[in-house]
Amino acid sequence: MDIRITDAAHHTLRHFNLTLPGGQIIALMGPSGSGKSTLAHDTLFAESRRRFLDCLSAGARRLLARPEKPRVGAIDGLPPALCLEQHMPQGHNRAVLGSITEVLDYLRILYAAIGVPHDPVTGEKLTRLSPDEIVLSLGSQPEGTRLTLLAPLAASFGCEPESDILQLRKLGYLRVRVNGEIKELEELEASFPAEGATCELVVDRIVVREGSDSRIADSVQVALRLWPDELRALVQKKGAEPQLQCFHTRYRNAETGFVLPDLTPRLFSHYSSQGACAACEGTGVKETARGEWKTCPACRGMRLNPVALAVTLSFGEQEVNMGDFCNLTVTENREMLGQLSIPPVFRETLQTAVQELQRRLDCLIELGLGYLSLSRAAATLSGGELQRARLAGQIGGGLSGVLYILDEPTIGLHPSETARLIVALQRLRDKGNTILVVEHDPQLLAAADWLVEMGPGSGPDGGQVLAEGTYEDFLKNEQSPTGAWLAGRRQFAESESPELQACKWAELRHAKARNLKDVTLRLPLGAFTCLSGPGGSGKSTLVHECLLPALKAGKVKGAEGISRAVVLDQSPLGTSPRSTPATATGLLDVLRPLYAALPLSRQRGYTAARFSLNTGGGRCERCAGTGQLQVDMNFLADLYTPCDACHGARYNRETLEVTWRGKSIAQALSLTVDEALEFFAPIPTAAGILQALHDIGLGYLSLDRSVTSLSGGEAQRVKIATYLAKAAPKRGRREGERLLFVLDEPSTGLHFREVDMLLRALYRLRTAGHTVLCIEHHQGILLRADYLIELGPGAGDEGGQIVYQGVPRV
Repeated sequence: MDIRITDAAHHTLRHFNLTLPGGQIIALMGPSGSGKSTLAHDTLFAESRRRFLDCLSAGARRLLARPEKPRVGAIDGLPPALCLEQHMPQGHNRAVLGSITEVLDYLRILYAAIGVPHDPVTGEKLTRLSPDEIVLSLGSQPEGTRLTLLAPLAASFGCEPESDILQLRKLGYLRVRVNGEIKELEELEASFPAEGATCELVVDRIVVREGSDSRIADSVQVALRLWPDELRALVQKKGAEPQLQCFHTRYRNAETGFVLPDLTPRLFSHYSSQGACAACEGTGVKETARGEWKTCPACRGMRLNPVALAVTLSFGEQEVNMGDFCNLTVTENREMLGQLSIPPVFRETLQTAVQELQRRLDCLIELGLGYLSLSRAAATLSGGELQRARLAGQIGGGLSGVLYILDEPTIGLHPSETARLIVALQRLRDKGNTILVVEHDPQLLAAADWLVEMGPGSGPDGGQVLAEGTYEDFLKNEQSPTGAWLAGRRQFAESESPELQACKWAELRHAKARNLKDVTLRLPLGAFTCLSGPGGSGKSTLVHECLLPALKAGKVKGAEGISRAVVLDQSPLGTSPRSTPATATGLLDVLRPLYAALPLSRQRGYTAARFSLNTGGGRCERCAGTGQLQVDMNFLADLYTPCDACHGARYNRETLEVTWRGKSIAQALSLTVDEALEFFAPIPTAAGILQALHDIGLGYLSLDRSVTSLSGGEAQRVKIATYLAKAAPKRGRREGERLLFVLDEPSTGLHFREVDMLLRALYRLRTAGHTVLCIEHHQGILLRADYLIELGPGAGDEGGQIVYQGVPRV
């Protein structure tokens, strides 16, 4: 069934109607801020979630935050929606790759069903007997052997003698063995044993002969119902004294007396108190006295307690506990699973669990995550890895009739991995699901069944549906901005590359961290270099764990010309709600002296500090310059409302009375980058910063927007713009300073036009004399680098080598 959207008007959406074909892979594309996520997440997913909550009971709804109804006329044919996000909710510090994909659920079943337990102290293998094995042992005694089957009585037996004896008589029993002596119940009535005596109920007395096996089996079952953990038997062979034999039905070490609890899936869960390591509570890490987090010494980071870690599965000749199995790579897990030894009696029962386990591991490998381990903390996964892990779990789950929403699933993927992702999405579609992806990757766009383009610009200039149709339709559409890029009618900017032979080179030798295999990295100075390769091939390790530390320690040959390294990553610009693009780029430092120099400010004695949000005096003290008030909602997430004193302006009334060209500093900061570029045109320094933000594709961004609300890609581009402004004429750097800029996937989340802007910005940094090193997969960027280094050939142990370095090849 198609999804029909009528009058979509949420946030910046421009009251449009749209029909999305059901059971198809649909790609939403367009510039950043054009409304793609607003449509996918804030409209479709939000409405699906709201409808789901409406189906719950009134009592359940009271416990949940009521979601806002999206501004949309109607949505018909909307199926249940799942949003595979790229971040983990707060408080999920126990989540690991294996739990996200449900692999651990099936692995726990295997360990509980066929795990081989050992004593956690001695390591000795523990044994137990099944009822059938007990019957076989007793029935195999020589003919004529007398058997007396005994069931231990609880320690409370005898607290109420008359009642206890009466109960035994009602059950048809006549005798009890007390401290090794068998007594009739009448004898017990006359002289009941003292407290602490060992008492055992005589269940049956049998003589082993032909045909006695069935009676032995029945009596064993009866005895085990009375005392499930143990059966005792007096075995008296002809002409011999009776010998007491104990048959334990629970795992036990006969020498130490250690008894293992029942093997259940909860014992192997780090979320359960039965299975979690007591020292770290299943987190795998423990806080030290200095407030640092270290690997838990008790479980060695495996999250499980010693009892759970003492249980192993047999993989060929290897005995592996669950912690060690989860520490291997997913690829190694899949190989070992083919060698799993399953007792014949369990093969049919466990067939489903093994197949589900295989299917989920195969999905992870297909999606390019075979180099990860099941024990990898979810919080340490990149956004792309996390989203693909969730996708693997859904493919393995087998749901149908669902709307799946994914945001940039190709983030961090090599082209070969993108091809595998497309196959996975097609499998999910073929199960009867609808897939909606927010995407810019040409490879995935070409594989989509239906494309929807939004734009034409960002923020208030976006929110419209420009075109929709098949990939072939877009190639022919002369009016489509994205179609022009896909069809090759528009090309990325070119720039004349420096002569590499004339460049000085920095050289890092013998890089061996993690999976790197004694790599030598050569980097041309003053050039634009790209580092590519499959996920897990060692790119980040080479740059962040080898090159940058070695550069700081002065161990990179030929790097004397690099003053310092600057990492322009996608980490947040700050955590303070007072931090904005204006403060992050230094624009506010330009505007504060400007406003302090105005006549009214001089008359009142205001200095530049008056216009700072970090100090008292000029800011609104009611909200401490944040423009918002935090409302404690007890058990629910805190609520933020506009400040009732400054109404979101952040400054107090007296400060807002100072204006330049008719605008207070709060009004000036509420402008977008493009609006402010025109307003502050007479101030060259301010205009230079704003021009850099505009050139990098952030013209739609409000200057007073909190940096905590920026995406990773937006934060990275703000950092790039800051250095672009410093490289501009009249703002240059210190004489002779040459920087190494390191960027990790800067094309993430960017439309073709924005990638073009990014390339122009990187060219400008290179022209200013700096060295640029990008970890990147975008083919358009790789082909326009001055120098290309590719790691591989695979991921994990199959990577860690330089397979190509030189000028990019088409």
